[in-house]
Amino acid sequence: MKKIIGASLVFGLLIACQGPNGTEVNGEEKSDQSLKQAPEAPSLDLAWETEASLITNESVLYYPQGKHLFVSCINGQPLDKDTNGYIAIVDLEGNIVNSQWATGLHAPKGMCVSNGRLFVSDIDRIVSFSLTNPADKYVVEVPGSQFLNDLTPGLNGVYFSDMKTGHLYYLEGMVVHTINEDLAGLNGLAFFNQSIYALSNNGLQRLSVGGEVMETISAEMSGGDGLIVLDDSRFIMSRWQGEVWYVKNGEATQLLDSKAEEIQTADIGFDPMSNTLYVPRFFANKVSAYKVSGL
Repeated sequence: MKKIIGASLVFGLLIACQGPNGTEVNGEEKSDQSLKQAPEAPSLDLAWETEASLITNESVLYYPQGKHLFVSCINGQPLDKDTNGYIAIVDLEGNIVNSQWATGLHAPKGMCVSNGRLFVSDIDRIVSFSLTNPADKYVVEVPGSQFLNDLTPGLNGVYFSDMKTGHLYYLEGMVVHTINEDLAGLNGLAFFNQSIYALSNNGLQRLSVGGEVMETISAEMSGGDGLIVLDDSRFIMSRWQGEVWYVKNGEATQLLDSKAEEIQTADIGFDPMSNTLYVPRFFANKVSAYKVSGL
């Protein structure tokens, strides 16, 4: 059962970067969700926001070793190969420490850290940067891919999604393996406790390390963007249009709705030590940090 705090969702502004049910740029979709109170739900309290100079920021990654955030900035359109994209570094107080830590990307979206390197999806390729020297980079082309999106580290490599083709890939070394070709609208990924958790048109699902769907945790959570796994029964997820949700034992509660303000909520990051949620606001060109109470 879905519980909602605030106004019900009527129309979602969709772009290809995150459209529920695979809807692309300028699509619209209705959703009839009931208004119900959600006792014992976590709450979000705004802690800070960056200045609005992180142009079209799509993803925020909390990096505990560096005590900072990586922020991917498309700085253009989600499918334009224009080399305008970049990665910025923001400290944990919301100050932009380095606005151009890594440059020359096309439309960077999801990120993850694995084996001392930052991996970034970039339309139809994965770009890997050394964490200590971003000039040390390499590129892995992904033939047949169309809209690479989220990444998560696995045991010996990196899993990543293609939202347009519905493919789930695994990158080990410089070799790309396709491990599932039937996950329509696949976007958010998280590897936890020997399982892959994924957001697609089918909702929030748990997959095996080989890509097989093991269970659907919440079919109502379709069209998701960012995904945080708190444990094997609690999750925080976002929808690009301006929503943040909390899922516990398959039941979903809405925590944030900024659709009326037309402020998006793309690929979220999370600091489990301080219970801080980091939300990229896409067209608003800023990152918002929220303290999460009641987890």
